[in-house]
Amino acid sequence: MITQLLEKEGHVLTNISCGSWEELVDILAATLLSGGVVEPQFVESAKEAVRQFGGYVVLVEDIAFFHGRPDAGVHELALTFALLKEPIFLSEKRIKVAFLLAATDNVGHRNLLKELSMFLNDESCLELLRKGENINAIMGKFKEIEEQI
Repeated sequence: MITQLLEKEGHVLTNISCGSWEELVDILAATLLSGGVVEPQFVESAKEAVRQFGGYVVLVEDIAFFHGRPDAGVHELALTFALLKEPIFLSEKRIKVAFLLAATDNVGHRNLLKELSMFLNDESCLELLRKGENINAIMGKFKEIEEQI
């Protein structure tokens, strides 16, 4: 499912430069907003979750999973992904790779997180993500892992 979501135009962003995690969320959300997939309040709910709960979105070193509430204007399941040119920091946690998850309900949200956790359990996938040099290799690894699910 994840590769299908990421294969949509504009959902994979490479060589991204930004100055803050808030700007990163805006960059990740831009395609979703312009495509009518989410409403602006979804983006704000993703930012508010970080403000309220802190750096919990950095689940493993260097990789952040931003998300907002399903009831905050999400019209369809979506995922965007960014490889940063230079890392940014959320509190003391470094971010080099970021995902933005948008789900229409809690079940879709949990299923997407469950699938993403498969990537986090694969060291070669994490290494590819952290290096951020070859998007084709990263997408190939995503497909390979999905085939095992």
